[in-house]
Formats: sequence, structure tokens, C-alpha cells
Amino acid sequence: MVRFTRAFVGYAALLVLASACVAPAASQSTAPASPEAQVTVELFQFKPARLEVKVGTRVVWTNQDDVTHTVTSGVPERPTGLFDGRLEGKGSTFAFTFDRPGTYPYFCARHEHMRGEVIVAP
Repeated sequence: MVRFTRAFVGYAALLVLASACVAPAASQSTAPASPEAQVTVELFQFKPARLEVKVGTRVVWTNQDDVTHTVTSGVPERPTGLFDGRLEGKGSTFAFTFDRPGTYPYFCARHEHMRGEVIVAP
């Protein structure tokens, strides 16, 4: 009976020690998710039209209209070429990650009155 108790205690101690060694490694390997923001394209408007995010944020535009729109960086008179996504009808998406601070205007090349702006803070 004494041998069983000592063996059981030794085995339990070994399990506790093993779990203590494994637990920190598991928590360290979990990487934080990158931030994400949403813009809806609806009724020929970007909603919100002005979006403020931090550097590293991935912005996803989702088309809720039945027609094709674009998400084109710059203004109609001066596109910048930084991004130019096509939203082919309802449910389509385009994403862009902003990795530098600044103000980024954008518009729809098919409907130039549609304009938006992403402001990226450090």
C-alpha cells in the first residue's frame, strides 16, 4: 500500500511539472490577430465615408449593391495607384492593409461622386 501511494504521488508530481513546462510555451505561440475595419458600399455610398484606423489595420470593403463598384486610391482627377479593387456586385469584397500613417482618399472609378477617406494613425 505504501508503494502504491508513493508511486501515485510521484506520477502526479510528474504530471504537474510537465503541465507547468508546456503551458507557457503554448501561450507564447499565440499571435495577436491584426486589427480589421469594415466599410460597406451601399446605395452608391461608402459607409462610413471617413474611417480612422491605426497602422497595420486591414480594411475590408463589402459591396451591398447589385452593381459593380471600385475602391480606387486618390481622387478622380489624380488616382495614386496604391490600391484599385473591383467589387463585382453584391457580396463581393476588397481588402487593403494600411501600414503607413497618413490620409488616404479613395473613390469609385465608375461612380466618381462616391468618395471616402481612411485616416491612419501611428
